[in-house]
Amino acid sequence: MRGADEEPSAAVAGAPAEGRLRRLGRWIREHYCTIDVRTLGLFRLVLGALLMGDCLRHWAEASWIYSNEGVLTNHYHLFHPSSGFNFSLYHAFSSLGEVHVAFALSLFCFFCFFIGWHTRLFSILSFILVTSRDNRIVMIENGGYVVVNLITCWAMFMPTGRRFSVDALIRSYRERQERTAADLADRRRPAWAEQPYVSGIVLLAILNLATIYYFNVVNKSGQIWRRGETVHYVLHLDRMVTGLAVVAREYLPLWTKKGLTWGVLVLEALLVPWILSPYGRRVTRALAMGGMWGLHGSFGVMMRLGPFSWFMIAWSFLLPTAQHWEALERWYRRRAAPRVVVYDGGSPLAFALMRFLVRLDALELLRFEEARAAAAGADGEAGGPRPELLVVRDPADGRLFQGAGALREIVQALPGGRFARPVVWALTLGAPGALLGLASRRRDEIARFFGLGRRARARAVEGPPSPLSAKLAHGRVVAREALVAYLGLCAVSQAINENKSVPAVLKHKQPTFVQATIVYPRLLQGWGMFAPNPITEDGSLAVDAITIDGRHVDPFTGEPPDLDLSDARGLGLGQIKQDYFNRIRLDRNKAFRRPGLQEFLLRYPERTGRPEDEIVAFDVYWVRDQCPRPGEDAPFKNEAIPILSYRKPGYRARSGMPALPPVKKEESAGN
Repeated sequence: MRGADEEPSAAVAGAPAEGRLRRLGRWIREHYCTIDVRTLGLFRLVLGALLMGDCLRHWAEASWIYSNEGVLTNHYHLFHPSSGFNFSLYHAFSSLGEVHVAFALSLFCFFCFFIGWHTRLFSILSFILVTSRDNRIVMIENGGYVVVNLITCWAMFMPTGRRFSVDALIRSYRERQERTAADLADRRRPAWAEQPYVSGIVLLAILNLATIYYFNVVNKSGQIWRRGETVHYVLHLDRMVTGLAVVAREYLPLWTKKGLTWGVLVLEALLVPWILSPYGRRVTRALAMGGMWGLHGSFGVMMRLGPFSWFMIAWSFLLPTAQHWEALERWYRRRAAPRVVVYDGGSPLAFALMRFLVRLDALELLRFEEARAAAAGADGEAGGPRPELLVVRDPADGRLFQGAGALREIVQALPGGRFARPVVWALTLGAPGALLGLASRRRDEIARFFGLGRRARARAVEGPPSPLSAKLAHGRVVAREALVAYLGLCAVSQAINENKSVPAVLKHKQPTFVQATIVYPRLLQGWGMFAPNPITEDGSLAVDAITIDGRHVDPFTGEPPDLDLSDARGLGLGQIKQDYFNRIRLDRNKAFRRPGLQEFLLRYPERTGRPEDEIVAFDVYWVRDQCPRPGEDAPFKNEAIPILSYRKPGYRARSGMPALPPVKKEESAGN
């Protein structure tokens, strides 16, 4: 009886707790796990464009960094991998021609993701390709590469193709089969294009973004940051800076550089609560986006950091909420004017164009009217001249626009059309009116060519899913959320282990499968740019090679070797080259100097096509100096450290030529 008496009281006590947990879960879901599908569509466009740009950047360096003609052959890397868990599709491509094919296929995948065609498939392929490119030569990896891997990974789990995509356009055509002007006036949107997306991946992506800034602040604990001298030192890293930074360091006073240093810390610290704030998100998220654009835009134009700055800006495009979209819609409506599009009701081509415009007209500023009456003769009988393919009318004053003017009015009424006008004019080769006139004259031939002679048949209405289909769909959601939760736990574990500011008591040994999950796709979580202190030592690689005719040349530049860094005003090195130079000098990468770097240097005459460029000896130096002290402008303590030396076996100098210098003793230039 006692147990029976206790059971109801336990249930009563547990009910409020259960209710609180449900309310908490609902609150978290509403504030952190929900995202507008328009935001996802815009995010995909920005991310896809950057993936294409980054692919082209790497493609330009393919000959010396990714092919077997470069500094690291695929077969050598397969047997001497850069990390314990290393996989790359690029290992299957050897010659330069094959590598060009690999990059062309990669660019195609990124483009398909950008336009949103088979979005889910190409988002997965994009993730595999960016991580494969990273794994092909880990020596050039920096924090920006990790950001690319992470953001592309999280994008795989998001329905980024529901808006602003080819997939959404095709799905809309399949589900809505307009056949009359009245059908065009029906602007109801399907649920998949309107309902926000709810998933744990949204929470994970937002938390990961905030985590980057949190550790970038707390890890910067050094005295140089506290004294406000970081910007001074960073602007004097000639291997990294752009020409704009060179000008800035010469004209900005020290007090300005100190203010900028402390300003960076303050802004990064403020970004964390702005990103995570559950309230006032219309303001805080806007502040976060503006802060990220200003911060990383400045980094991007001042330093050659590779993809870091631009992909962090891309990450910010996950922050807009429905409130921002509504505010943007109100702003645009105040500046756009409604228009009436009068089209040839007897032309299948004209009707197809109207169906296309309906799908672009998200703000519903366009109305559509048929122009059948205009096709009648003056006596009221059929047989009069055919109307224009399309004409635009201003409903306020009745003005008519034809040709290029009609296209201009239509484009300006569409969302973002004011900014897309130059693109439209470029696509029409600057002659939109002439192209529209040609289409109007050949409307019947064009319609027959595209099979527009008959109106599309209405699609059969699909009934509710079967119980089995519903269970399978639910199972996919559960599996997706479970995988997201697992990746989230892996990310937390990696952040704890990889960031120095985390107490040692929290560090732990990861299971092998967790390590594989993180390292194979390079989903690392160590954040601390220029932490705990910035770099105060500048350095780059220089090669003093001797050709068979006695000249001294640096095969990387084709110019005489420069072993003095102290007079540099920026080296003009791209991120790939500067990071390779900085990493190959480390003792842990000795295995990649010989044969990799050595064979690349010896192939110099193959690249120039000049037999007299044959190299008979070379010395590779890590040339370094100390950045100027705060308040000064001149670097000091320049030195050249030999890290690789070669002399051609059995070589004898020609008559009248000096003998080769003795082999340099290779020294350590860092661990």
